[in-house]
Parts: sequence; structure tokens; C-alpha cells
Amino acid sequence: MKYNQKRTIFGITLTKRAWNNILIYAVLLLMFLLYYASPRDNGSTSEQTNTEVMGLIPGHLDLQQIIIDDQTLEHSNNDWRCRQPCSLSKQQSENVARTWLSLRMQPTELEPAAKVVDVYLYFGGDQTATVELYTEPRLLLRLPQQQRVFEPMDVTIESLLGR
Repeated sequence: MKYNQKRTIFGITLTKRAWNNILIYAVLLLMFLLYYASPRDNGSTSEQTNTEVMGLIPGHLDLQQIIIDDQTLEHSNNDWRCRQPCSLSKQQSENVARTWLSLRMQPTELEPAAKVVDVYLYFGGDQTATVELYTEPRLLLRLPQQQRVFEPMDVTIESLLGR
């Protein structure tokens, strides 16, 4: 074998063909590592987000008003009161507001049916949110702005509506 067919790199002397093979295997190894090390959007990650429990109202938002059917609950002076005409007592108003503020939910793939009511949430800074309540196939919340459906955790329709 002629001397000009051999190459020495990092103190290792190999033929051109051997160095080409090493280069090919190194590129394949790099591609393999990058493929399996990078995050992918597949079914396993969507299943993880499906079980994630989250709150309805982020902590940085200040809920000022809740409108359920013909009942308007208003927050003033660290107190929740129902604007007249209203069928809720002061204690019931506090309980309904506390339930909405602490509501925990998780995403679901269920299709809601049997809509009960639209609930309008008004926050400081002219921000609003609409929540649709459904009772079939079980208690579900739909956020029309996001086109997502959630299942509330540890609440009943009565505690959300004050009935």
C-alpha cells in the first residue's frame, strides 16, 4: 500500500477508506443521538398532558364578577355578594365564588352534551372568560375560546351554580 493512501489523524494512521468508514459511522451516530434526544410530539406526551390537573383561574388574575344565568356575583371589599334580584344568600354567594376560584380540572377527550348554562367570568383589566357547563356524559367544562373540554375535580354542579 502506498504511503499517500494513508492518513494520520490524532496519532492514528488509517487508510482513506477506513477514515471514510469512520466518518460515515460518526455521522450516523450523531443523527441517531439527535433523533432520540430531541423531544417529539407523539401519543406519550399527549397522554401526560391529559392527566395534568390545572386550575381554571390563573393566580395573577383578579376575579371581579361571576354571571350565572340571571345571578350576578360581585367581589367588593373582600366579600362576594349577589346583586339583586338573587336567590342566593351571602354564604351561598361566598361558597359559589370560592368554588370557582379554587376549581381544579383536567383535560378530557369526552364530547360534552346536555348543556346546562354559560358562566361569564369578568376579571380586572377588562378581561373576560366564558365557561360552558355540561352534565352529559358527566360534569364537563368547555372553554369556547380555546375549544377545549375539561373535567372538573371534586366538585358538583350544585356547588358551581349555588343550587
